[in-house]
Amino acid sequence: MKDNLYDAVIIGGGPNGLICAAYLSKAGLKTIVLDARHETGGGLSTEEFGGFRFNIHAIYHLMAEIMPAYHDFKLWEYNVKYIYPEVQCAYVFKDKKPVILYKDPKKTAEYLASISKSDGEKYLKMYADFKEMSEKVLIPLTYAAPLPPVDQFQAMQNAKDKAGKMVAEISEMNAMEVIDGYGFSDGAKTALLNLFTMWGISPFEALGYLFPLYVYRMTNVGLCMGGSHRLSSALCKVIISAGGELYERAEVVKVSMANGKACGVYLADGTEVKAKCVISTVDPHQTFLRFFDDGSISPDLKESAKRWKWEEASFFGMHMGLRNRPDYKAAEHSKDVNSALICFLGINNMETLLNHVKAIEGGQISEDVYGHVTCTSVFDPLSSPEGFHTARWESLVSYRDDWDKTKDEYAKKCLAKWKEYASNIDPVHTYIYPPTYIEKKIKNMVRGSFKHGAYIPLQMGYFRPNDQCSGVRTPVESFYVCGASTYPGGMIIGGPGYIGAQTIVDDFGVKKVWDEPAYLKKAREIGLME
Repeated sequence: MKDNLYDAVIIGGGPNGLICAAYLSKAGLKTIVLDARHETGGGLSTEEFGGFRFNIHAIYHLMAEIMPAYHDFKLWEYNVKYIYPEVQCAYVFKDKKPVILYKDPKKTAEYLASISKSDGEKYLKMYADFKEMSEKVLIPLTYAAPLPPVDQFQAMQNAKDKAGKMVAEISEMNAMEVIDGYGFSDGAKTALLNLFTMWGISPFEALGYLFPLYVYRMTNVGLCMGGSHRLSSALCKVIISAGGELYERAEVVKVSMANGKACGVYLADGTEVKAKCVISTVDPHQTFLRFFDDGSISPDLKESAKRWKWEEASFFGMHMGLRNRPDYKAAEHSKDVNSALICFLGINNMETLLNHVKAIEGGQISEDVYGHVTCTSVFDPLSSPEGFHTARWESLVSYRDDWDKTKDEYAKKCLAKWKEYASNIDPVHTYIYPPTYIEKKIKNMVRGSFKHGAYIPLQMGYFRPNDQCSGVRTPVESFYVCGASTYPGGMIIGGPGYIGAQTIVDDFGVKKVWDEPAYLKKAREIGLME
């Protein structure tokens, strides 16, 4: 460590820790990032085997170039470039025409109308609503500290733009109720609802306000060229160029306190790192149950952490090097199937989708195998050696302790299922990655919880991770939280790290050397936030 005293020490070098550190360093604060693993990046993980680049965790970047950090740090100059395939999703079946969703909503509407005439017009209506709600309300709120629920609801109700009222109307609905309001046929309804449930989010919980954002962004999703790790590498370069520091294999075990104030951290090797403030981007269990001795923080913070619920759903992954590009039998109906970013297999109708969801929520493994696949090299030639292809299979599954024993057998079932739809699948290399591997790799992802905690009403919005800490500041003086287990949540959205940095820079009273995004300014103008 270069300095005896830092302005800020950040626990965890995942995407939010890196984003927060980049802003603090740019603002002139002496900042250090400490990560327990051998490399920073967290879920921004790209592993290379024999020239095949596998995105082991994050691959579909929901916000991509929407993130303020992308523009504030000109990340394209650090070789972070996004690819947006025209064919976003295809639901592939054995005995009927596939359902295809394009980036262009008009093209999607035309295609859906060829299956069910009225679905085309309904899709355009839904897409226009979801786009308006996302761009005017939901995206801005992703990058601003949360208001208490009643205050936020009133702000949306009283907003000068109808988009606020639209979000308020669905805020206490579940996703099923929202999609039912558009009257789609079974095929289109199933496809759209699955863009939400594929992330382990229940369609039966009162999280309807999230549904428009997920559908809108999952039909405009981007791939990071060269692998997801390029985003974390770029953020590291920004931090270092601004004078910040990063240390790997630096496991924090305690937050040091003086007179009730956080004043640094202790590492596993006994090193003390002193700082004017401490920022945790890790989960509530580590943050409040491990880092603080009994009596050093209030009992209610400890109890809140003990009540934290992990997701029941996780991912079973197969990452493969292929001899051939997948050729789907369903291409007989539409050749665009072979160009889809994501192909969904086995989700045949609403009944199969909901049965799958209920099985996961009940802690069961479905008898049949479901999955979604992406052949990365179709869009990003950097992901595979010349003449070969890189692909990934993911199944949303329940966590269970015996995945290490059953992973090989389950992988065989997944491969067999894929071959039912594309018989030319011929792997030359396979890396199996069950939920148990996820939690071994990244401590925050307990039970393979890739969002760092369940998305349920009492763990979302102003209550993530609890009503005392959702606004970054905590009851512990000079101690902050801004990871995926805080508002607005997980995934590669950059919200927690951005909100954290804005708050901390304000508390230090230093100048922000970046501008607020235009969509945040507009949201303030229409009264959506303070």
